[in-house]
Amino acid sequence: MVNIRTLKHPENSHRKKVTLPKYSIELAEFFGIMMGDGGINNPWQANITLNSIKDAKFAEYVYSLCSKLFGITPVIRKRKTSNTLVISLTSTSVVDFLVARGLVRGNKLKNGLRIPNWILKKPSYKKACIRGLIDTDGCIFVHVHKIRGKAYKNIGLCFRSLSPELIFQVAQVLAEFKIIPHITERKQDIYLYQEDAVARYLKIFDTSNERIESVYTKWRDARVVEWADLESLCIRKGTASSNLALSAVKRLGV
Repeated sequence: MVNIRTLKHPENSHRKKVTLPKYSIELAEFFGIMMGDGGINNPWQANITLNSIKDAKFAEYVYSLCSKLFGITPVIRKRKTSNTLVISLTSTSVVDFLVARGLVRGNKLKNGLRIPNWILKKPSYKKACIRGLIDTDGCIFVHVHKIRGKAYKNIGLCFRSLSPELIFQVAQVLAEFKIIPHITERKQDIYLYQEDAVARYLKIFDTSNERIESVYTKWRDARVVEWADLESLCIRKGTASSNLALSAVKRLGV
């Protein structure tokens, strides 16, 4: 009698028909997503784990991207005990394909998490991969600072990884596109602190995750209202001091 507990999945049997895509922008973005929130923990399945609330629409995008790239329908399920969605590609052929092109099996940190060379050879692939990484392991945030007792809201971007090699790779790509990255002392985070840097990142790299875009859009729209109110006040007063104050605030970028 066969012992079911010790029965292993044959490597070359029952392989479903899949599409194995050529190198492309879409595949580079998928690799970034996998390096961020993905994992390969067995020979026949690749998983992407997302927040079921904050990343709900992004999960739909990832689901469609998987279907488009590999020609199979992913399985998506929510964990009962947490706000977690798991998107699974179940195919030995897909897993073999991903590993052959640079993704790692098992523990990503121990097994060398890094951007594959084929992505680093083409600017459009680099942009797509960074987009996938920051859409999963990054965020845009609003931080508050005070000048002479008045609070100002500034925009920032953060990317986090426990892989120093990946941190330096991401920083290098950002620098190539004239975006100045700030790496923390522990080499686990990259920050963009200036408004211009965040805006330039979104213009060049874009985002596929509404969570990223919505924070920036709300902050930008609020700033437009603030500028309109301040300009209206200065025009109504019509004083030289008011105009000088407006010019000073603009120069400060607050």
